[in-house]
Order: sequence, then C-alpha cells, then structure tokens
Amino acid sequence: MAEFTVPRLEKLDSQPEAQKLLKSFCTQPGAQTFLWAGPEGAGKKTYALSLVRNLFCKEGPACVGCATCRQVLSKTHPDIFWVHRDYFWSEDSDDKKKQGIVVDVAKHLAEKLNQAPFSAPFKVAVIPDAEGLNRDAQNVLLKTLEEPPANTIIILLAEKTGDFLPTVLSRCRLIRFPALPETMVESLLVKAYAWDKAQAQKAAREANGNLALALKFGDGNWTQFHDKVCSDFDKALLGPDEVWLAIVADYDQWEPDFLEEGERTATQRKAEVLKAAFQVYLGLWSLRLSGEMEVPSKLSSLPVDVVLRCLQKHQDMIPTNLSAKMILDHLFLELREGFQKGELPNRSFMEMSVQI
Repeated sequence: MAEFTVPRLEKLDSQPEAQKLLKSFCTQPGAQTFLWAGPEGAGKKTYALSLVRNLFCKEGPACVGCATCRQVLSKTHPDIFWVHRDYFWSEDSDDKKKQGIVVDVAKHLAEKLNQAPFSAPFKVAVIPDAEGLNRDAQNVLLKTLEEPPANTIIILLAEKTGDFLPTVLSRCRLIRFPALPETMVESLLVKAYAWDKAQAQKAAREANGNLALALKFGDGNWTQFHDKVCSDFDKALLGPDEVWLAIVADYDQWEPDFLEEGERTATQRKAEVLKAAFQVYLGLWSLRLSGEMEVPSKLSSLPVDVVLRCLQKHQDMIPTNLSAKMILDHLFLELREGFQKGELPNRSFMEMSVQI
C-alpha cells in the first residue's frame, strides 16, 4: 500500500470525530481496547494504520515514510498483529472448515500480546472483520480485553456491534465511523489516487459512501463483474423461472477474476462472491432511487426504497450458515412475487424456502 494512501493521523480528515479522539489518545494513552464500528469503506483500516504510524514513528509529523512507517504500512512490523479471519496462526486442519476467527487464533494472539514489545513502545493488535470472532474465540479474548498487558493496544474493526457478546462490548471503547459522504469519496479518489474527476464522480456515486468499493471501479475485472451482475439480476427478476434458476446455479459455482488468492473454503469463496454481487446491485438500485438510473417498467410496481430494504435484508444473511444458493433463491422469489403483487410477501424465510 503506497504511503500517500495512509498518511499520519494529522493529515487525515475523512472522519473528524474519530480523528479528534485518536489524536487525544496519542498524547495521553488511556483506554487500551477499542471497537471501531462502521460500514465497509468508512476508513477504519486506514485510521488503524495511521494511528500505529503515529505511535511507532520517531520522525514526527514531517515523516514521509521512514523504515518503521514502511513496516507498519506493509503490516510486517514485529509489534503489529493484523489478525485476519483466514485461520491466522491456526495449526488445526479442522479449523479450515470453520467460519470466522477460531479459538486457536485467539489463544495465539493472547500469548503474543503478553510478550514485551520488540522495538516499538506498544504492541498493537488490529482485528479487521472482528465480527468474525466466533463466540468461543470472543470468550478466550475476554480476559485480555479486560486486563490488557502493559503497553498493549487492541482494536476490533467491525461493521456492526450486534455480533459481539455483551461482555466484549462492555470492555471496549466504542468509536463510530459513519459512511463517508459521496463528495468526500470523490475528493479522495481524485486527490489521493489521482483518478480522473468524471471517473471518480461515477464511482463515488455508485459506491454510496464506501471508499473500498469505489476503488474497485479502477479494476477492469471488477467492472466486468459489475456489469454482469446488474444485467443478470435484472434478468432474474424479469425473466421466466428457468432464467432465475440458471443464474442462481451460475453464481453458486462462479469464481470471478477479481477474487484475491487466499486460503478459503468453497463456502467462504461463495459468500465473498455473493457479498460483492449484493454490493453491486444495491449500488444500482441506489442510483434508481436518486433518479439517476431509470427503473425498468416491469420493476416499477414496488417502491425503490422497499427493494433496497429487501436487498439489504438478504445481504445481512450472508454471514449466517445459509448457503449462497439459498439466499439468492429466496431473494429472487420474494422480489418476483413482490413485483407481481405490488407488495412484498409477509411470510417467514422458512415458509418461502419451502417453495424453492
């Protein structure tokens, strides 16, 4: 990651309230365990790396990228632990079949944090997608969160707080990261990433405050995926049952080129494709809500905001144990019936699933 994309804390301005709290923390470190909550692309990972730069760097505000900062940005510094859900440190082969961050990961992390810092003033653990900590892993981390070892900072990053145990929430200082305004995303694309203004404006508009999503529009593989999803999902809602069922089967097996290499189960990869597809289609309907895109006449019997809520509801099902195929099947069945009757069916998921 290039240095200019993650400057020191003083030079960030996308999340003023969070920045104010973190700058105060840098001058007088107090709370050692944090939960930063907000939607994807709101800047949580950027602010985490920026905070660590400020804590570790000895060059001061004028530093443009010393050896320490480069280690932080590449996540190779011995005193920063960037804990992913991909079974980091887990030696149990059975863990690879499980969803989320497992107990073995939490135990190893606790052990690492109990060791003295190697060269920095602190050891810092950052856990992106921390809602992926399963309940057992959260319980393992409880003691560490309640009584962090000296010179240790723990930062949990999550989109929502609902997946955490009350005991975990009570031990973390919560900082909210709201979605970025469209104008802010556009400005960051132009200034920090040197995008053309028209391209930045289009990506920011469709990303709906998600900088991480907006950046994907610079990837040709992603734009091809984007165009295919918009076309396919409209066809699934407008066409006969055979089209809908074929599209669901296609997405259940598809591994697009934009997927990064990594150790994932088939279920995890399917969930990743489904999450990306929902991001794309939610963006399309957001443009339809604003009037920038026309709603096909056959899909105009439901208010656009109702369609968006239905899409969001099904996107929220992705972290559950439901299969990607079942979620897509249910989405198309519910929306197709809604477009035919002018209102969404008032039935439970299980009632509708019986028809699939």
